[in-house]
Amino acid sequence: MEAQRAELPKWECLNLLRSRAVGRMCLIEHGCPLAMPINYKVVGMDDDIQIVVLTAPETMLGRYEGPGSLEVDDIDLDHGTAWSVIVRGVLQRESASNDLPNPRPLVTQGRNRWIGLHATAISGRRFTVTTAADGIAVEWQLAG
Repeated sequence: MEAQRAELPKWECLNLLRSRAVGRMCLIEHGCPLAMPINYKVVGMDDDIQIVVLTAPETMLGRYEGPGSLEVDDIDLDHGTAWSVIVRGVLQRESASNDLPNPRPLVTQGRNRWIGLHATAISGRRFTVTTAADGIAVEWQLAG
């Protein structure tokens, strides 16, 4: 299989993000990148986008503030399609939880710390997969 890649405009990236509720939040723990599954909601528009997460204060994510990213994707090899969206930014605790939508975490017990990923960059790609003699190879590159 061979993949053809197309960069996605920001509006399509946001539509794809809003169409899902689960992604992987990435942060730095003890000097190493770490990805964890989370439930999220997208807040804002245009240049003021925030990814909202509700977690417990004692969790790794609940204690963390600093650089982070969110990756959300969908891969369907049976139909030959795939897409991936990455949001990069800064994770910080949010105090105004009254104005934030509930991301409805799968684990609800003790989830009272609101975290926001304030986006500094959003990029996405869509892939169409076709059959090739040498298998499948997809290069998931970040845009600029």
